[in-house]
Amino acid sequence: MDILNFICDNMWYVALVLIALLGVYCTIKLKGMQITDFKEMCRVTFSSEERKLTSKVSSFQVFCISMGSRIGVGNISGPILAILVGGPGAIFWIWVFALIGMATSFIETSIGQLFKERKADGEFRGGPAYNVKNGLNMKRLSIFVAVVMIAMYLLGFMSMEVSSMTEAFCGAFDFAYNNLVFGIVLSILAILIFTGGLVKIAKLSVKIVPVMAILWIVVCIISIILSDGGVVNAVAMIFSNIFTVPSAVGGGLGAMLVIGMKRGILSNEAGIGTIPNISSISNVNHPARQGYSQALGVFIDTILCTMTALVILSYGSIDSIMALDMESMPLLQEVLGTTIGSFAPYAVAVFMFIFAFTCMMSDFIIGENNLSFITESRNARIAMYVFTVAVVFISCLMASDSLFVIVDIMLAICGIINVYVMARIGYLGFEVYKDYKRQKSEGVDNPVFKKSSLSNTSGITEWED
Repeated sequence: MDILNFICDNMWYVALVLIALLGVYCTIKLKGMQITDFKEMCRVTFSSEERKLTSKVSSFQVFCISMGSRIGVGNISGPILAILVGGPGAIFWIWVFALIGMATSFIETSIGQLFKERKADGEFRGGPAYNVKNGLNMKRLSIFVAVVMIAMYLLGFMSMEVSSMTEAFCGAFDFAYNNLVFGIVLSILAILIFTGGLVKIAKLSVKIVPVMAILWIVVCIISIILSDGGVVNAVAMIFSNIFTVPSAVGGGLGAMLVIGMKRGILSNEAGIGTIPNISSISNVNHPARQGYSQALGVFIDTILCTMTALVILSYGSIDSIMALDMESMPLLQEVLGTTIGSFAPYAVAVFMFIFAFTCMMSDFIIGENNLSFITESRNARIAMYVFTVAVVFISCLMASDSLFVIVDIMLAICGIINVYVMARIGYLGFEVYKDYKRQKSEGVDNPVFKKSSLSNTSGITEWED
């Protein structure tokens, strides 16, 4: 574990710097589109055209699937961990890195749309592996990326999310063999969902993700209103500690910056190239439409992180919070218990289950997406189903800390590779944005993309000239 942690920490220092630089560069090149184009992000994402459910996977469905991946355990435990390690000011840096991450997400999502491929089932597939193969013509590296994605999502993330669900469930419902019962029930649910296919998961995501996000915000607002400290005190704590770490927390400014950025990236996934695995499956008229939607996704994800942080900080001073001497989940249950009462453990268990379950659905789609990149063999797909369900069941019974650290290492690898890919072909994303803005300035309500508008069209197969 010491060796793994050493490798993980040093790889993340490199990854964080590169991802931050990429975000700043994209923000400058896109002229602050996170702010200037915010209205267009909302219009594109929530227009009646995008919200219609069809037999194919619509852009809005893909948005909900991607939000299911973003909105997960990290939105609950992530900001709390950031406060415990870096102090209240770490939340401010989560905001900063989310802001520049919106520009990064626009570019990497647009690139994913450019280099996607249509598979035998008629659906699109794309993501980092496709970008590397089609955009850079590096087949070996692309296969390596696909293998890392499969291992990271179907083994690593799946295990972590199931373990978090089991911990919350067993903590709220204490009876003999509760983890075994939960493992059986969850495995059956996983089989039903995974064998339903992409369209079924997409439609289920549309029904679950918006509701769960709104309900969590409502619970947080109620808790903040009923708290002793209040939201004004919570916000004041954040802004008064932007460049300082309270003595009760310990550590320095560097630790606060690192934890703020890392928790933000692990939550909104901007800059590490994972979301294009999902966003590339949508069928849109212009790559920028998914770029806008996924940029908005980073913003919404950060809102949920912020609400969780405000619940904790509304409890009282940072000294009183640290005096409880609790880890993230027990701390959340304790704080909620003082506001919404004895219902708190059950509420947290329900939300942890829903958040983690939607993440599981997204994990499966990403794993399937990368498997189809390597092979479209039916036997390989069946083997993946069996393997994934086995991971779900076993993770209900046990979890390994070393596995979680290995996942962090793989995530850092993905981030470093993604920055390299964007440095090579990211300019095409800027050209996509320029084309979209040009058509909008000419009065076109819904711009249609043609690859002839790009300076380089090699490797792009799914867009007309």
